Amino acid sequence: MNNTKNSTTIKAYASRAELIEHLTNWHAKCGVAIRQAECVEIFKEIGARLKKTNGKKVPMAGLVQQYNLNDTELFLLLFLAISQVLRVITPSTCKVTALLSSAQTFASSKEVLETLFDGKSVLFSKKILVFSGGLLDIRKNPLLDYPSIKSTRTPCRTFSAKRILTELNKYVIGQEHAKKQLVAGVFEHLAKCAQKSDVPFTKNNIFISGPTGCGKTYLCQSLARILKLPFVHADASQYTQAGYTGMSVGNMLQPLQLLANDKKLPLSIVFIDEIDKLREGSERWGVSSGNVQAELLRMVESQYFTTEDPITHKNTDWDISRVLFVAGGAFENLQVKHADKSVGFTQAAAVRQEPLSADDYIGYGMLPEFIGRFSYFVQLNPLEKEDLRRILLNPYNGPLSQYEKLLHTSAALQPEIVEEMVNRAYERRLGARGLQQQVGQLFQEQFLQQTVKVCL
Repeated sequence: MNNTKNSTTIKAYASRAELIEHLTNWHAKCGVAIRQAECVEIFKEIGARLKKTNGKKVPMAGLVQQYNLNDTELFLLLFLAISQVLRVITPSTCKVTALLSSAQTFASSKEVLETLFDGKSVLFSKKILVFSGGLLDIRKNPLLDYPSIKSTRTPCRTFSAKRILTELNKYVIGQEHAKKQLVAGVFEHLAKCAQKSDVPFTKNNIFISGPTGCGKTYLCQSLARILKLPFVHADASQYTQAGYTGMSVGNMLQPLQLLANDKKLPLSIVFIDEIDKLREGSERWGVSSGNVQAELLRMVESQYFTTEDPITHKNTDWDISRVLFVAGGAFENLQVKHADKSVGFTQAAAVRQEPLSADDYIGYGMLPEFIGRFSYFVQLNPLEKEDLRRILLNPYNGPLSQYEKLLHTSAALQPEIVEEMVNRAYERRLGARGLQQQVGQLFQEQFLQQTVKVCL
């Protein structure tokens, strides 16, 4: 590695915090084309400083010195290590195909390919980095304090359905029957995961429907947060049939693959939103939506799912038995007859429709085989004015309380302002999103007066 500064002027890192600050600055400049040269210069400076740093004081320096890493190895290690610290590791940052072009800024194409695929690099032999399913994962991050992390980990946890439902009631207003159904479905899944039997249980996936803004996504997110389980929010309209240009359904599992233990994905919830956009007869990306449903069907019903590595074209089997799939959609045009002759989700939120059945969804254009893979059908109702009022003023996580915490202020709204906001959201059928938009506009001017210090 060619140092950019004279060796006598190069300063060692005094602490891990100083190194992280330097790496954060470098990481921010990486990927910005106009600053590519500057990014390379910072990278060279980091490498030179690490070689002069006390390895006992800064573990990353000790690792670099012990194994005498080349430029390619150093780039991969530093980039993934700081990405993990900043919590910005995503499938796109960890894809080998994405990292190849970035790494070639610091080394030749041949050196990069050899480092990744010849299996001789010390990073892989020592399992500091793990390469699987087209993704690079850093397992031993020298920027993190592993003893403190390890001491707080517990292999087993006890969940209480009553306690979880009580917590959920604090954050999700109304939808009482839907909340009970969802919690029951999740706890059936947890009970099956707790069994030690060699006989696999049938998965009980959940199908959830309701008009825009009624809280489908928020309900699932809140439940995952309370349970402290990994949560993936996927948009069904982004995926295509295998073999076509675009994202395959397996892509939604990539964030969980980073947390996998011996090819077994963690206990987690995957929420597949906008599932109604895949109705049979429609076409997206030049591919029949019915075919995409068939691709999803293979995944939601399986104990294992196979992905193909885009570089080596080797297949990897992932154990997804602990992943609970929740599919959700608005289905606003679904025709459901009522005693008063009204249909669907009408303008009048007070009108309650009859519970939708599997046949209703099939008639809408969902494949019978796909619907058959769901054991629980949860239906959310349009929000009444009273529901909207309670959401707006909810002290736990309502739109108003969120802005009070952000601005460190108490902002009691006049009753007439509350009613105006509720009426607007109700009339426009925007649900809780409509309230969030209005409260955001209300505090716009206050944000323009703020000064914020963010620790990276």
